[in-house]
Amino acid sequence: MIPYSRPSYTELLTRIEADLAAMPAVLRAPLSAAWANACNGLHGHLDWLDAQCSPLTCELERLSDWGVLYRVERLLATASTGTLLATGNVAAKLLSGALLRGPNGLDYMVVAAVTLGAGNTPVAVRCANAGADGNLIAGQVLTLVDPVAGVNNSLTVDVAGLTGGASDEPVEAWRLRVTEEWQAVVAGGARSGKPDDYRFWARSAHPSVTGAIVQPQALGMGTVVVRPICNGLTDRLPTQAVLDAVSAYYAAIAPATADWRVTAPVVRPITLSIHLQPAVDTALNRAAIFTALNALVASKGGSDVLQLMWAEVDTTIAVITLQYIANEAASIVWLAHEVPVLQPINWI
Repeated sequence: MIPYSRPSYTELLTRIEADLAAMPAVLRAPLSAAWANACNGLHGHLDWLDAQCSPLTCELERLSDWGVLYRVERLLATASTGTLLATGNVAAKLLSGALLRGPNGLDYMVVAAVTLGAGNTPVAVRCANAGADGNLIAGQVLTLVDPVAGVNNSLTVDVAGLTGGASDEPVEAWRLRVTEEWQAVVAGGARSGKPDDYRFWARSAHPSVTGAIVQPQALGMGTVVVRPICNGLTDRLPTQAVLDAVSAYYAAIAPATADWRVTAPVVRPITLSIHLQPAVDTALNRAAIFTALNALVASKGGSDVLQLMWAEVDTTIAVITLQYIANEAASIVWLAHEVPVLQPINWI
């Protein structure tokens, strides 16, 4: 069977001119061009219609329709939340809705009124803007936009930081979730609590989640331990805000009889020793090798495979250069509850 190939405008024009060969040239040329344009437009529209028939190829608007059909809506940006530490006069009040300005230029809102006590008083806040830019680390200082009597203007981010802020889910990541749900419905009829289901639900709970380690029976018969993986966050570890989002999602969708727990994985540091030959030992090659190996390591974890093969490492480096020697004395393995994280390469 010969595969269909869409004719180009030039091919259509040539065919039509041949069909109208008996017509005078003064009429044949403009009529052929007009007809070829019309046919080319029809072919283009048919191509577009064909693309919309599958979530693998459809445009964003149609992907929204597919998402609604399979109840896999796009994860929109989330705002960072957390706790600040306030100081000031005992019994002074900081009311809900008070605004603070962060070092990143974004505003944060107090979500519940507090009465100051002696020392540091915890104040729950939420960023006014959704997105990863709202995340702040412990120790950063925010300032009250409008001073409050008895409350010091500067508040400090507590040890847990302000976390949970994430950008809109990338379209291709959303497309992948839609197609995975389509495949699950077609193959199994529904999601019922299999390990892959828990991984899918974790990715559906928060845009920062890229995968999950799922451990059935880890705490006894009928239990499931889920450890979300967030490749875009520090050490691939979920923050408390992410863990809370996954737990809330499971509470609404997991089987009623399931005994599940959500917790962070344990980091397994991966340190590789590589010797580049002098001719290729450049900063550019070192950076390229680290980037490629980091992507390779980031693709691991969240499955039953608990080892990185040296052949995979060699294949990855070989794309950049063949003039190297890697110290392959030790196996690269990790435990079921661990997530591998590449450390700075030991250049020897």
